[in-house]
Amino acid sequence: MGLTRINHAVHAHVGVTGKSCKNKRALTRADTLATGGPGSYVVLIKEAKEKFPTDPFKQTTYVLGNGDLQAHTGRRRSVSEATRTSFGKTLMLAIADLKKLRMPIQQIDQIGRKQAVALVAYWALEKGQSAATLTTKLSQLRKFCVLIGKPDAIPMREDLYALLEAVGVDRSALTREQVTPGSKNWSSVSVDPKSIIAQIAIEHPHEALLLELMLYWGLRVSEALSLRPQDSDIGSELEVTRGTKGGRARMVPYMTDPSIATLQRDLLDRCLGWSKAFPKLGMGYRNLTMEAARKKFYNTMEKLGITLEGLGVTPHGLRHEFAANLFNDITGHRPPAEGNEPPDWFKANRQLVEDAYKRVSRALGHTRPDISSAYLGSVTKMSKLQKERVERWVQLVEKTPGVAQALMRAGVERAWLTGRAAKGLDIHPEEQVHLTVQIKPDFDRVELGVSMGVLDLLLSGRVLLVLLHGENQPDGGAEVFFKA
Repeated sequence: MGLTRINHAVHAHVGVTGKSCKNKRALTRADTLATGGPGSYVVLIKEAKEKFPTDPFKQTTYVLGNGDLQAHTGRRRSVSEATRTSFGKTLMLAIADLKKLRMPIQQIDQIGRKQAVALVAYWALEKGQSAATLTTKLSQLRKFCVLIGKPDAIPMREDLYALLEAVGVDRSALTREQVTPGSKNWSSVSVDPKSIIAQIAIEHPHEALLLELMLYWGLRVSEALSLRPQDSDIGSELEVTRGTKGGRARMVPYMTDPSIATLQRDLLDRCLGWSKAFPKLGMGYRNLTMEAARKKFYNTMEKLGITLEGLGVTPHGLRHEFAANLFNDITGHRPPAEGNEPPDWFKANRQLVEDAYKRVSRALGHTRPDISSAYLGSVTKMSKLQKERVERWVQLVEKTPGVAQALMRAGVERAWLTGRAAKGLDIHPEEQVHLTVQIKPDFDRVELGVSMGVLDLLLSGRVLLVLLHGENQPDGGAEVFFKA
């Protein structure tokens, strides 16, 4: 079954369910789970098989066209049309791929453990699909099995990994890369958020307050615009209920650092003053929908240069700033993403670090602790990433034609990457990589000058030559080996 046919089938038959219920009582969570939760597709499956006994494609279309597909996290709601369409595509493709694998099914409820393992192996080993894609598809298959009354059909975590490894699929194939490749907070690119926000406040006091809510309380743009300070400020914490992702409310704590806690308190007092005239509007723009308000906010940010193309930062980077500051407040150390702390410390204090990740996730409004890695980095993965960066710089010096010859003509005996490059930290385009060199006592200064010019040309000005005084090699240097 081609992708075009699948698209048409899903869009034609899988419509948005849920009719207006103005005159009906509000459904409880138990009601929704009964209509769109575990086991709720059992009757539909039976009907579909009676109508289309040997056509799993039509069975799928019938079930998804008549079933209530509910979200199982956050507030009570049906999933979006995009999610419903993706769900249908995965099921349709699964049926088609099982046929390719000579494991055809005639009833859609025949999908289970054996089929899921075979499909993941095919998608990973033959199709080379990413961990994110595999995880999404597997999650959709698992949810379908739950809906048709087979909640244990597809195992979780270690049990699943064992089954997949038995057919040649390593667990890493299902590991999403939540790790940020270097910190995205403002401070990491030498942009002082307090100073910039203070400048913005002169002509744009409203936007400055919104940015501060992101910096000191970790709010998303929609959450900042939706905040009603008089309702959310409960003294010991900030209660975030409006504009949240998935409708999930959360409590954001004050920092234990008194100086930061004072800034958090001062900000809420100023927000209370700002919203006093329109308490129901809170921190939002007057007479604008959320979509229009977000657009106005981001247009203002663009005019002010708060973009990657401008200052090299985004408003969302302030959430990263908050996450890093909260991590530091909990552990006393900056997060792995900033690359300024030795990985050994994080490994030796794993329990404290894991607790910090959980607390940061909750404060940011995420239910999974591993999402914190997208803001803070990961000790193990960041260490690997740093090694890869070091290797790339070493290879650049060792393999670029003419570099080794120029160094040796200048009398260089040994060379090391030093500074940020040796630590594997992210090097900004305008930043130079330090190459520390040990030179023969009788080196020719003129030849050295010529060689430095050659290096500058060959390496596009990215490498700065640093002369090593004395015979001891630099601490933490990564040695570069070269031959004539």
